[in-house]
Amino acid sequence: MDGGRVTYADIFAVREFRALFASRTLSTIGDYVARAGLVIAVYNETKSTALLGITFALTSLPDLVGGPLLAGLADRFPRRAVMVASDVGRAILLLVMAIPGQPLIALWILLFVIRLMDSPFLSAYHATMSVVLPGKQQLVKGSAVTQLVNHLSYTVGYGAGGMIVSLTGLSAVLIVNAGTFVLSGVIILLGVLSRPATAVGRTSLLGSAWTATRFIFTHPRLRLVMFFTVPIAATLVCETLAAPYAAQLGLSSASAGLFMGASPAGIVVGLWLLPLLIRDQRGIHVTVLSIASGAPLVLFLFVPTAWLACLLIAVAGMALYFWIPLAAEFTQTVPDDMRGQAVGLLTTSMRVTQGLAILTFGLVAQYASPSVVIAVGGAIGTVLAIALSVAWARTSTVPDPQR
Repeated sequence: MDGGRVTYADIFAVREFRALFASRTLSTIGDYVARAGLVIAVYNETKSTALLGITFALTSLPDLVGGPLLAGLADRFPRRAVMVASDVGRAILLLVMAIPGQPLIALWILLFVIRLMDSPFLSAYHATMSVVLPGKQQLVKGSAVTQLVNHLSYTVGYGAGGMIVSLTGLSAVLIVNAGTFVLSGVIILLGVLSRPATAVGRTSLLGSAWTATRFIFTHPRLRLVMFFTVPIAATLVCETLAAPYAAQLGLSSASAGLFMGASPAGIVVGLWLLPLLIRDQRGIHVTVLSIASGAPLVLFLFVPTAWLACLLIAVAGMALYFWIPLAAEFTQTVPDDMRGQAVGLLTTSMRVTQGLAILTFGLVAQYASPSVVIAVGGAIGTVLAIALSVAWARTSTVPDPQR
């Protein structure tokens, strides 16, 4: 199938991909319904922005632990079993969270454990995707449509979470999420083949993380993919400073919402449109799109109007599509016996760089105007993208040291 053009019809003709796609869509919608509902419910109950912040952080921080330590479970055990066990475990814990009268600290502990289970699930999911869709064009197309639906699911989930919690309370939201995980597990159990574990030997979890890290950083192209997460993180400056930039223009908080939504909207358009326009995923596409993901933000130095600002942010979001073929190559290049662990490390790299970027931009913006910080963030991302693209082009002519 990789010899010619790969269409969405081609990848949806693969039964296992359909099962993986349906499972991920269901669980993502339910997950973001619960995230929104929990954060809103905590704030409504406590009226504390600090407690709200802690609750929101607990939906992301476990990735920093789960990625390095638990992602390797996707290699040590059959991946279908890892996905089903993760879904069942999360569903059970959500039902415990749904019991009325839980103290906030208990909800936090349960939430942390639930989020930890994301890492082995996602590592097993992506590693299985690379087997189900073995060609690069297939995997790129499948990853693009999955990410497109995921971003739409974020919007649906967040919106529905707020509405459901206001009508029925937190318990109903958590039960809905538990139900989506149960359905996800059933779909995987029925629709995905059981394959044996791929890891050779029985090293410790830390040992497998170290082995995968060493492999990645001795492989030039894999190492570069890890570094490409930094310019991607730089693009978050526009979302981080959306509210301050709206205030700089003298606009309302509604305009800040438009600025925040412009990047996800651009990402969705890019994930839909660019696979139709870009068929062979050549290096020039990585170069142009990675530079375009940061360069439009440099124009914020001239303090663009609201609509022009939204357009610039959306264009930058569209260009982030360049990450899809990079991530696909990363996944397929890593040996199958450490693929789940490597994917977990890549996810952790993305989370860490994005968290540090958000923190840095927020601190710097206390001492400089939002427009200047956004422009500087875009310039940093652009310079890094150019340097990494040059290195990426050079590695395409260098023999693979692992072969």
